[in-house]
Amino acid sequence: MHFIKIVVLITCLISLNFIGFGQELEPSIDKDDLRHIVQILSADSLEGRGTATEGQKKAERFIANSFSELGLEPHYQNSFLEKFKLKKTYWGEVYIETSRGRLNNFEKIVLQGSNFQNVEVEKEIVFGGTGTDEELDQIDVTDRLVLVFVNNLRAYYDINKKLEKRNAFGLMLANPKNGSQFESVKRTLKNFTLAKRVTLLNKVTIDSIRPAGWDTIRFVNSFLIPNSQVKNISGLHIRKLKKLMRLNRIAEAPITTVETKFERINNVLETANVIGIVKGKTKKTIVISAHYDHLGKIDNQFFPGADDNASGVAGLLELAEQFSKSKNLKYNIMFLATSAEEAGLLGSYYHVNSSSFNPENIILNLNLDMIARIDEKHSKGNYLYCIGSGQSKALDDLIEEADQAYNKCTFDYSLSDLKDPMGIFTRSDNYNFYKKGIPSYFFFSGLHSDYHKITDTSNKIDYQNLEYRVKQIAKVIELLQNENLKN
Repeated sequence: MHFIKIVVLITCLISLNFIGFGQELEPSIDKDDLRHIVQILSADSLEGRGTATEGQKKAERFIANSFSELGLEPHYQNSFLEKFKLKKTYWGEVYIETSRGRLNNFEKIVLQGSNFQNVEVEKEIVFGGTGTDEELDQIDVTDRLVLVFVNNLRAYYDINKKLEKRNAFGLMLANPKNGSQFESVKRTLKNFTLAKRVTLLNKVTIDSIRPAGWDTIRFVNSFLIPNSQVKNISGLHIRKLKKLMRLNRIAEAPITTVETKFERINNVLETANVIGIVKGKTKKTIVISAHYDHLGKIDNQFFPGADDNASGVAGLLELAEQFSKSKNLKYNIMFLATSAEEAGLLGSYYHVNSSSFNPENIILNLNLDMIARIDEKHSKGNYLYCIGSGQSKALDDLIEEADQAYNKCTFDYSLSDLKDPMGIFTRSDNYNFYKKGIPSYFFFSGLHSDYHKITDTSNKIDYQNLEYRVKQIAKVIELLQNENLKN
């Protein structure tokens, strides 16, 4: 494959209108072409290819234009895109406003819970001691925030359940015995709690598949507070509140008032899988997949995702070029570049559950994800993990035949156990095909120290070994085309 001259390439990258492969195409899989594709997809101009971002849409257009130039047929009538919608959910403004100022989430409070309150409301705070039934019977908690002392800010399930049954608005927790625990919990939970979560817009929710009786268990939101804010919030120092507890007179604690808001933001986003088809003589199809999304950017730092998974997409496009030249294929080959894999395998989930998907016509799935680096178990790059053997003896034998026929790369089957404790097989798009009863194999070169970091850059890839690995996969596909296969 000959790419457009480098000056044009750079110009296109700057203008962000790069159209894909050049006009003259060769049938061979080539390390220089792989390098160009990886560099394009991991360039700063694509800003880490975060799901549904403009950077990912540029990658989407690049892949679709490449399919078009190669002469692949679109999966849908006039488009290579399989569009679907996502819901992006995250916390917005979360605070408690006291007479002495605002306490913001993960500064002076930590919100625990999923209920939202998108407009500011005024609420009373009542002291509930340690949250025993005897103590709670002394006070009215209805529609109020209840301040409770605990010995562990991470263990408050029973108290929360009691307050929900008593119709409290929320729970406030402090740990007088361990003043440092608040900061520890805050550090531990911050990234997880504030993460922006993406789900399929119409995907079955957890709420709809919970076991019978689950809906009787409700929870109120809980606010963790540092000891330094107890007096500000309750009107009394910790020492005086403890005295009221000893005297069994917690109802004498003052009732204070605050304003609070915990805003939940929901955005609807659109993204797409990119699908090109090389037609064969039968209705049966081999699916080659690789996800083209990555982590995007965080605090203005881009995550290039050169190995994860620009390398897999580069392999996908080179394989598409090679087999697009074949005029007598027995089986269709679908080249599926998935979106939203990093968000939870959502693109492949959408594809295998779409109305156009017929598992009866899918022979198998070969998935390419992170195929360009060397892990700590290997000193050389002349290997490629083949994960998923044991699903079909006929397919296992065929893959071993390809392994013997090509001597520049050897399959490593050491991660093939589908019950591998690391769960590697379940962590990429092949898993959604597997769950549909379709034999699925995952090609992978292993984890490395740059995984999901801003240091996963194109200059760390050995493109010669990447070429050998993609040629090894091509050999598997070639042998598949010569077999009478059943799904």
